Amino acid sequence: MKKIANTAEILKSLKTNDLVLAAKMPMGYTAGYPILQNRNGSLCMTVPYLKYKITGEKDKTQVYPIRYTVTVEIPENIIVRFEDLAFAKGHTKVNFDKHVGYFRHDAIKELTKKQYEEKRNELYAMYDKLISAVLGEGDFSADDEKSMKELLGMLLEPCLMGAYKVLDKDFYNKFLA
Repeated sequence: MKKIANTAEILKSLKTNDLVLAAKMPMGYTAGYPILQNRNGSLCMTVPYLKYKITGEKDKTQVYPIRYTVTVEIPENIIVRFEDLAFAKGHTKVNFDKHVGYFRHDAIKELTKKQYEEKRNELYAMYDKLISAVLGEGDFSADDEKSMKELLGMLLEPCLMGAYKVLDKDFYNKFLA
């Protein structure tokens, strides 16, 4: 049985992955929260990439639209797709140079940096638990689903909800709607 990499490890490994680096994604793009998908019978994790621009004002860091996605097959942790959404159906009218919202939104404004990181790590643990369950290595209860939905709904910038719906309607309806 292969070791199943955890979500945080996958996101970290993408930063130095040769394929991602060769794709020449501009500096400054960062991974958003992953989307789990069944693609042709394989469990995949699609990682959206977007940029933030610090303005110097508290809670006014600009959030830009999701521009790129990298899809990784799980548990093999092999990149199976890289996409620049500027050339994708459903994104032709998106202005990737105009910010769509601000970080930190109301649901997380009162969290300290440490509290935010703890919530994010808690969410990544829920992703890991779901991945294990889908691969037949564990359980994912209705309570787990509810917790994941609450955490993702709290942490994800509201201005990105529509983009997540376009990227994967099923994931959106299950964990964000």
